[in-house]
Amino acid sequence: MDARQDKGALTWSVALPARRARQEGISHLKPTACVSLVQDDAEETFWVPLAVGKELERLRRQGSLAPRSRNELVFKLRELQERQARLRATFLLDRRDYSSKELADRLRADGYWSDVTTACLVRLRDLGLVNDARYADVFVRSKLYAGWGMAKIERALTQRGVDVGELDGWPDAFIDPGGEDARAFELVARRRLGGRDPYAKAVRFLCARGFSAAVAHAAAARLRDEGLLPS
Repeated sequence: MDARQDKGALTWSVALPARRARQEGISHLKPTACVSLVQDDAEETFWVPLAVGKELERLRRQGSLAPRSRNELVFKLRELQERQARLRATFLLDRRDYSSKELADRLRADGYWSDVTTACLVRLRDLGLVNDARYADVFVRSKLYAGWGMAKIERALTQRGVDVGELDGWPDAFIDPGGEDARAFELVARRRLGGRDPYAKAVRFLCARGFSAAVAHAAAARLRDEGLLPS
């Protein structure tokens, strides 16, 4: 869709992607809308999230948006993005908790400008809707239940933008380091460990689950000492 409106020296248009292009878009490269403007023979192009482009076109058709300058149009683009970013973030947070980085990545993937994304995250943190410490607590509990080791949990949190070094009381407030040996043993004791070297298989399994090599060897040694490893 491409429609133009002239107001004095400013001419601008909104181009929305075809429906087929939207359907074929991949998750980290979402279809976006293109806003083009011409003023005093200078041309500029802005890419905005599809939701913003649709709202901009709706306002243009209604005649309720008639910017007279480039700055006025850009101001409106940012204003619409701020509103739509809050709606998008709320929609996502209603479904599950997100770390700051995860949510920022989702908004940027939708095409929201970096400064808009940053401002949205600041507001959400101020309101308590995004809290990396709370996110980490829930994440750790769920992964402990799933049988993850401490090292794997730390790596996963880092990938999600949570610096465990900045979490108050890490790791004791989140994970009982003294329980790591017991959890590793209980986890591997439920496995069938056949093959030529069941001891090495037990160690590899636990390391793959995120337990340290020392913890994995200790658990495998306990299995061997208690006669739980196949001979």
